[in-house]
Amino acid sequence: MRQILTPKGLFIHDRCSGFCMFTPDVKTERWIKPLYAQVAITDYCPLKCPYCYASASPENSKFYPKEKLLELAKFFDRWGLLGVALGGGEPFTHPDLAEIVKSIWTGTRLDLSITTNGICVSESVLDMLEGYVSEIRVSAHTSESLKVLPELLKRKFEVGVNILLFRKGAEKVKQIIGECLKIGVKDFLINSFLPIGRGVGYSHLEPEEEDYRKLAGIVKNFKRKAEIKVSGRLAEKLKAYGLSFIPFSQEERGSIIAVTVDRKVKPTSLSSEEYPFTEPKEIPRIYRSKICAEGGLHG
Repeated sequence: MRQILTPKGLFIHDRCSGFCMFTPDVKTERWIKPLYAQVAITDYCPLKCPYCYASASPENSKFYPKEKLLELAKFFDRWGLLGVALGGGEPFTHPDLAEIVKSIWTGTRLDLSITTNGICVSESVLDMLEGYVSEIRVSAHTSESLKVLPELLKRKFEVGVNILLFRKGAEKVKQIIGECLKIGVKDFLINSFLPIGRGVGYSHLEPEEEDYRKLAGIVKNFKRKAEIKVSGRLAEKLKAYGLSFIPFSQEERGSIIAVTVDRKVKPTSLSSEEYPFTEPKEIPRIYRSKICAEGGLHG
């Protein structure tokens, strides 16, 4: 069981049982370490979505070396993070994915999740991952992505769906949630589109106030049937419509970090702000000096 003190309170998590607890009674003044690290293990993806924040595509060919990735994970374990989320690009195209996952699970105490577009997931790889990953999340950008959900639900890990809110896209969010509930998925994470990466020229897809209003109604309608989480940025927007998301009701800089396949640290995977590093031991300094500052305890 791992514990992290934060400005929001104390987080306790056990990766094997899935037990999670949060208490706001004891806090730090500032973030002293992130809860999780998002790690892009490749920039290759068979899709070329025009709005991709990571600019992943079939033309890219970077894969995070297995040995370096394991070194990174072991450092995060020593630092005391709760876990890592492997993404990309499309992580299921990494030739060493199964070995990487097994090594992280058996060699550290980190919680482990994978985010995929679902297109490249194979039964043979899932067989090798079972028992070594807590959760697989599917980014539901196309109906093709949802086809993998029944196969994932047969396995011994949690299954969730990530959804992007675009301008005039609230009804699409509603449709995806409805389709997933019929399949048996009840865990959703909604984010709002930002024009970064390859999406930098698509600012016309960024949600407007009417989109947030409609989304708030959708979240309220589904709250008894589904567990719906939203990004901190989106939570701030939905406050105006009577919705609160504890403990993160607003974007919390420092709560997570993201690591790119070419070894740069970012405040989140959706940020254009990035800082290069050579060795994992440099990351806490970057975190303190560039992402947030250290502080003491109170409460």
